[in-house]
Amino acid sequence: MSDPLLELEDNRAIVEGFEVTHGIDLTVNEGEAVALVGRNGAGKTSTFRGVMGLTPLKTGSVRYNGEEITELPPEVIPTRGIGYQPENRDLFTGMTVEENFRLPIWSSGKARGIDDEDAMVESIFELFEELDHRRDTEVQNLSGGQAKMCAIGRAMALDPDLLILDEPLEGLAPIVVENLKEYLRAIIDRGISVLIAESNASHVPEIVDRMYVIERGDIVDSGDPDVLLQDEEIQEMMQGGGGG
Repeated sequence: MSDPLLELEDNRAIVEGFEVTHGIDLTVNEGEAVALVGRNGAGKTSTFRGVMGLTPLKTGSVRYNGEEITELPPEVIPTRGIGYQPENRDLFTGMTVEENFRLPIWSSGKARGIDDEDAMVESIFELFEELDHRRDTEVQNLSGGQAKMCAIGRAMALDPDLLILDEPLEGLAPIVVENLKEYLRAIIDRGISVLIAESNASHVPEIVDRMYVIERGDIVDSGDPDVLLQDEEIQEMMQGGGGG
């Protein structure tokens, strides 16, 4: 088995004074693709934001590549090798696709050790070929699928070892979902580990090796997606849909 890349232990995230996750234990190994699935409000986004230092933790530990990163400032965590695509995309409007890719490098590329900005940006466009002819388009003029691709591409700008993607397939037409799945598989084939939050668990078996199920802030099951999705209780749980 590969070495652990990301390890969460007893993570309890706090939002507006309330504990919203209750002792999350989760591991992503090197080269592995993992899903965190659960319906709206289950705690997926809070778990991810806790990793990125954007939501405070009441208790718990976040280790990355063996380093304790729980107390690191949010702006430092990406320089350790974690790329993050938030659920709301959070693109820089008024800027082009290419500028959105370059901005993380301008701000943190030196700390990450990136010495060839152009090569890094072109490697993202090589992956997301659909965005290549839109590189000079301001991001508010992209389609929904293109905006998701742009958000994922921006998360790759600091050459991460791990991508954390919050609902990358949510709200997209079926054909766009299938295209994005191909892109996600290509990212995984590059050797990048991936942790994906998904409400629609039917997408998961095509992409990931393992799956965690979260409900009301607790991890209630984990294992092989194909096996877990045969469980009637989990099927019923997944019918709620939505993000969070």
